[in-house]
Amino acid sequence: FFIIKSLFINHNIFKIKKFCYFINMESNLLLSRTFMILGGMLVLTTFTARINKAFETSLETFITVGGSFIMLLLIMFNADTYPMNIIFVGIFSLFMGWSLGPTIAYIGENFKFRKYLKSKQVVSKSVAKVEKSNIEKFFGAKEEKHTVYYFKHSPEKIFERESDEFRKLIDDFEKNVLPHDRYNQEWQNIVFQALIGTTLAVLLTALINISFDYDFGFLGPVLFICLFALIIMEFLNAFYFKSKRRRLLQAYAGVIIFTFYLIYDFNRLEKAIAAGDTSWSTAIDIAVNLYLDIINLFIDLLTILAESE
Repeated sequence: FFIIKSLFINHNIFKIKKFCYFINMESNLLLSRTFMILGGMLVLTTFTARINKAFETSLETFITVGGSFIMLLLIMFNADTYPMNIIFVGIFSLFMGWSLGPTIAYIGENFKFRKYLKSKQVVSKSVAKVEKSNIEKFFGAKEEKHTVYYFKHSPEKIFERESDEFRKLIDDFEKNVLPHDRYNQEWQNIVFQALIGTTLAVLLTALINISFDYDFGFLGPVLFICLFALIIMEFLNAFYFKSKRRRLLQAYAGVIIFTFYLIYDFNRLEKAIAAGDTSWSTAIDIAVNLYLDIINLFIDLLTILAESE
């Protein structure tokens, strides 16, 4: 995502001084507060994500998602109220981790199930349902594609996800594969790659702001529109299209959007430092935004790596 340009020697000296100023956390209160909050949020999120691997009830899902939004609103309205702002940030991080654990587990289980189907020589393909009448055409009914499965050795025997044959595969997977975690090492490698990719993105985007004396503020409205469009597309895909290919393309789009959001938010931090802002509200605002950038980037990278496998 990044372009490194050659500059004159005197400008390189300026960049080195700028870098030293940027990383000297003791000399800048805003920088110290921002990364202290961000680090604490990531630690708390990791803790609860490791505890909760699945939502047991729909009520738990509702409380977790609703609690996250409520805590985010409380953070916004109490950004200047210390220490309540820090407490709300911590609770928000715990809620996010509680929802992140099942998300990662869901992606991992799908990854392992695809590996299992491959070992059983089960192949999938998309077929279209033929429109039945002119009335359906008149009212806008379209050909719906759905996925069917078959064994390589018996391509003529096609079955769907709702069939007894597929149910047998799921039961065998849950009884004989998941308890032994046959594909656990491969999945851990995928998670590690996503973590490395996210870490590199954070470091490189920070380095871009350090290296280039440029105002990236113009990215804000553009990224907001792109993110809004992405959310709408993900919503439509979840309830209408239900396409794995679209989900993968949306993950690629998410990686690009949140990478540029990292550049934008690091630039906001740099400008706030230059303005002499040391307030808790600014530190919390930037830390929460960086946190959400990192979490979303990690999930999209994880989705891409899992689907690519």
